[in-house]
Amino acid sequence: MSDWRDFDRSTRHDIPSSQSPGLRLALRRRGEGPPVLFVHGATFSGRVFDIPHPRVNWLEAAAQAGFAAYALDIRGFGLSRPDTADADTPYATGADAIADIADAAAWISACHGDARIGLVGWSWGSVTAARYALGPGRGRVAALALHAPIFGTYNAAWHAFLADPDDPTRPRPRGAFREVTPQDVRARWDAQIPAGALWREEAVLDALVGASIADDTPGADAFRVPNGALLDLWECFNARPLYDPADLACPTLLVRGAADPTSTRADALALFDRLGAADRSHVEIAGGTHFLNAEIRADTLFEAVHGFLRPRVRGC
Repeated sequence: MSDWRDFDRSTRHDIPSSQSPGLRLALRRRGEGPPVLFVHGATFSGRVFDIPHPRVNWLEAAAQAGFAAYALDIRGFGLSRPDTADADTPYATGADAIADIADAAAWISACHGDARIGLVGWSWGSVTAARYALGPGRGRVAALALHAPIFGTYNAAWHAFLADPDDPTRPRPRGAFREVTPQDVRARWDAQIPAGALWREEAVLDALVGASIADDTPGADAFRVPNGALLDLWECFNARPLYDPADLACPTLLVRGAADPTSTRADALALFDRLGAADRSHVEIAGGTHFLNAEIRADTLFEAVHGFLRPRVRGC
């Protein structure tokens, strides 16, 4: 029987942070062609795009589609080890993530003759990717694809999860990191799949969680995740957007799974309607959750994103 390690074949690069001396940022790469950078969300590292399983490895699918596909581990996630961290302060904030994206994008662009890049953000990564494209990445991003986008519509379930039990108007106090167990991942994912529906292969969950633990602390029972992203999510899910999409002019695709309770239809459409990009599209895929990229219909997601990026990134 094959082990997930048999499919862990990406090339790895460590690049220096321009913001934090001594910090090294991990990049995974597959393929040759126009460059595309993938930015992860608040729980999984760039590993979520590089799941060591033959049917849901997005980097491999992008490579097969003709791209040089890169996935970044934001500081404190996966293979990007933290520099220094105050144990009582959430680590890796949105501002830190944007700085890391800028460093990765500049390094990738330089490797490809100063080319503009395609940029794919997932979940919290949709927020940081969009903010990067509006700020330090203005002019460097040829096209933007936001999978499971989060914008700024009130989300009662997420508010309840993030709020301080003693004062629901404030976020729950948190330290620098939290631990995520295989049971945590299973419970969250299963809650989004209708009873009896076969939307996910068990081997995929095992590969994603097993590889995430191995990247962080081999042999452990959980993997460590920075809490800085939760500060951004608190604002977004309390209807306080972190950027103005009217200023986002680059071609933009929004794509979500129809059963996603985090990236809701109302929130995605609110973002779509306010986008300043004349070239914009919205796609909703039935039979998928927040983790659509790791599910049975992942190929539909991949084809939608690659089809959007191909003519817009190749011509830059």
